[in-house]
Amino acid sequence: MEKATVLKRGLSNVLANTFDPEVKNNHEALPYQTLEVGMGELIFKEGDMPKGLYYIHSGCVKMLVNRAQSRGRTTSSEYITKIVGPGEFFGYKAIVRKGYSLSSAMAVKPCTLWLYSKQAVEQAIESSSPFIRSLLIQAIDDLEIYETTNQLHYLASVQERIAHQLLILSEKFGVPLEKGTALNLKLTRNEFAQLASTINESLSRHLTEFKNEGLIDINGKEILIKDKDGLMIKSGNFKK
Repeated sequence: MEKATVLKRGLSNVLANTFDPEVKNNHEALPYQTLEVGMGELIFKEGDMPKGLYYIHSGCVKMLVNRAQSRGRTTSSEYITKIVGPGEFFGYKAIVRKGYSLSSAMAVKPCTLWLYSKQAVEQAIESSSPFIRSLLIQAIDDLEIYETTNQLHYLASVQERIAHQLLILSEKFGVPLEKGTALNLKLTRNEFAQLASTINESLSRHLTEFKNEGLIDINGKEILIKDKDGLMIKSGNFKK
């Protein structure tokens, strides 16, 4: 929640010279399009290129992703990542990343939305300092990792969460070697268990299983990733 609040304030500061959402009926100062959205109506879906930045004047919107593997913990492949209410923005992540949407947005009840053009938002971001732009990009990355981790905690087994963390750590800190990728970290078992949201005993058992299957090698605190594809399968392909 803290990162989301910081990001929202950051976007508000960056866009302050372009518009002020609190000023009403001033279309020159507020270049937005008003959208009336019915309950259950899809605003955008995963894979769509962003049309702009959405601001909720009234109503409620749910952000969701589709997961093919529900693991029996949910009756639908849809997984809700956030509920957005009046006075909040959504749809900003794809604009900051300059990519497609990684989630869908659907109205929970009738909404009045203000849609600020993608071009206006991009110009406002580009006119900000390089420091602010870098901060926004990192904030988006952190938010998406946080959302994926939340999905893992709800949908994934302990084995999948451990395999997922091994893949994440190998991407960020891995050192390529002849026999695989060494994690350039010496985490204690307790620290690793916390990252995977499990207990030390379960972590040790699954790491031993991975070692016996030839996926990793272990030497004290050092871990060598020998088969990333195999770990991806063990992770349930949760990794983006």
